[in-house]
Amino acid sequence: MSGFLKRGHRPRQAAITLCGIVSREGRPPLRVADAETVDYRDVSAVIRATPDFATAEATDSAIAAYREVVEGAFACGAVVPAPYGTVFRSREALLAWLELHYFTLADALRYLHDRQVARVRVTPAALGTGWDTVEHRARGADLEVTAFDSFRVLKRQAVAFVPIETHGRRTERGAQGAFLIEREQWAQFSGLVKEEQRRLPDLKFEQTGPWPAYDFVRLDLNG
Repeated sequence: MSGFLKRGHRPRQAAITLCGIVSREGRPPLRVADAETVDYRDVSAVIRATPDFATAEATDSAIAAYREVVEGAFACGAVVPAPYGTVFRSREALLAWLELHYFTLADALRYLHDRQVARVRVTPAALGTGWDTVEHRARGADLEVTAFDSFRVLKRQAVAFVPIETHGRRTERGAQGAFLIEREQWAQFSGLVKEEQRRLPDLKFEQTGPWPAYDFVRLDLNG
């Protein structure tokens, strides 16, 4: 009958997409469209409802929506980003996972507190049209060595560094790295990037950020 449930039948429960983990302490309420939090002790999972428990398709719009949530949370404080497409069957399953990994998540949030990420890309100042020759590929290998020498200089102002590997990247096209920076050291780090640009005018240094710690955390989704 319309308006009644058959005996023993439960309404279908929407799955949950996990976008990231934040602290509940000392931060304003999350104000991101279509996102909410699930709280466990002093940490919160930033989530979005999803109709199906299935692998999320990595479309540009879906990734942009995920990043909007993560970066909206990051605007208010530290966030541990979840891998894109992390889906739990139910709120209960998510709470069980939060309980299992609580201490690791709390430690990660303490580590990221007042820290943010800069990405630096180093490329030739002018690529031109001859970068497919053997000569230019050899010069590209030299460029990568020079770029990572600069990255070693920049690491002096960073808490941590990881190279960013891009699928299909060619060495003659340059190199990219991510640097975890103390918030109060951001201006000094940016100044050091500019010094490297002046020191190496044949290269182009592009700094972006601040970003959430996409490059520095890997959530354990087992268990």
